Amino acid sequence: MPFSEAVRRIIQRKAHFRCCLCHELEVEIHHILPQAEGGPDTEDYAAPLCPSCHERYGANPQKRKFIREARDFWFEICSTRYSGDAAQLDEIRKRLETVATKDDVKQLAIRNVTYVLGGSEVARPVPWESLKYSFEREEFIHPRIVQELIGWISDRGSTVAAVDVGLANHSNRFYGAYLVAERDGRKWPTWKGEGRESFCYSHVASSPSGVHMVECYDCGGGTGVFGNVALFAFEGDTCLTQTALDETQARSRILLKILGTVALGDRYIGNIGYRDGKLHIGPDTGRLVRDRYDFGREIAIE
Repeated sequence: MPFSEAVRRIIQRKAHFRCCLCHELEVEIHHILPQAEGGPDTEDYAAPLCPSCHERYGANPQKRKFIREARDFWFEICSTRYSGDAAQLDEIRKRLETVATKDDVKQLAIRNVTYVLGGSEVARPVPWESLKYSFEREEFIHPRIVQELIGWISDRGSTVAAVDVGLANHSNRFYGAYLVAERDGRKWPTWKGEGRESFCYSHVASSPSGVHMVECYDCGGGTGVFGNVALFAFEGDTCLTQTALDETQARSRILLKILGTVALGDRYIGNIGYRDGKLHIGPDTGRLVRDRYDFGREIAIE
């Protein structure tokens, strides 16, 4: 059985609501000896750990003695150094009220949900692995389609939300030959226009729900090369079309839909990857960096 609420409150208070290893707020109560091995649900076998330390040390049997000793040492510090400090405990309680729960984080996470237009039932996500067009293999989605969906830097948000990728990839609107270069083990479809105008992209990863993370760089012909990580999804729906005999009929289509972008700035240089359900954007190490406190960003994408 899990720890009772009474035991949880006792351990939290003895630890001043902090992890006994790193002293961060928002603690979980860890079984030093797992229940599966007969560990009792008593105070002596309970340790306050933050989610990070819980994941890093909790499942390691060789760390049990270390966790117990660290817990006892932290309890001793809390009982002597901070004893009777009611103001600090009140401040901790106030801060805990604003700490995001796991449910809060889940609501903030970006995920792809595909709908059948014209209906209320949720459809299955489009099996993008079997689609003709792709961000990472032949036949590549034309770079100008990606550029169009990202939009202009002078606009707030994307003014074009989706395109019919089946028709658009060989359309007169999205024209121009492009080359596919390979850099750092990734393919980069690159379109070059007149003068110095160019646009390129590379697939970073795809989440389990079908959110495609694409690193993009846009040069309008000047000195700026503006980067984004664009988030896309494929969606199926039904539309009306005219046949060669001028008849109107319904047909199925696949839309490429943009879910949002994360700006990288001008001539960004850094590491971008996806792991543990998060898009990791490393700090900019390029020569244009002005903020020496840039530690990178993480965005939950399920």
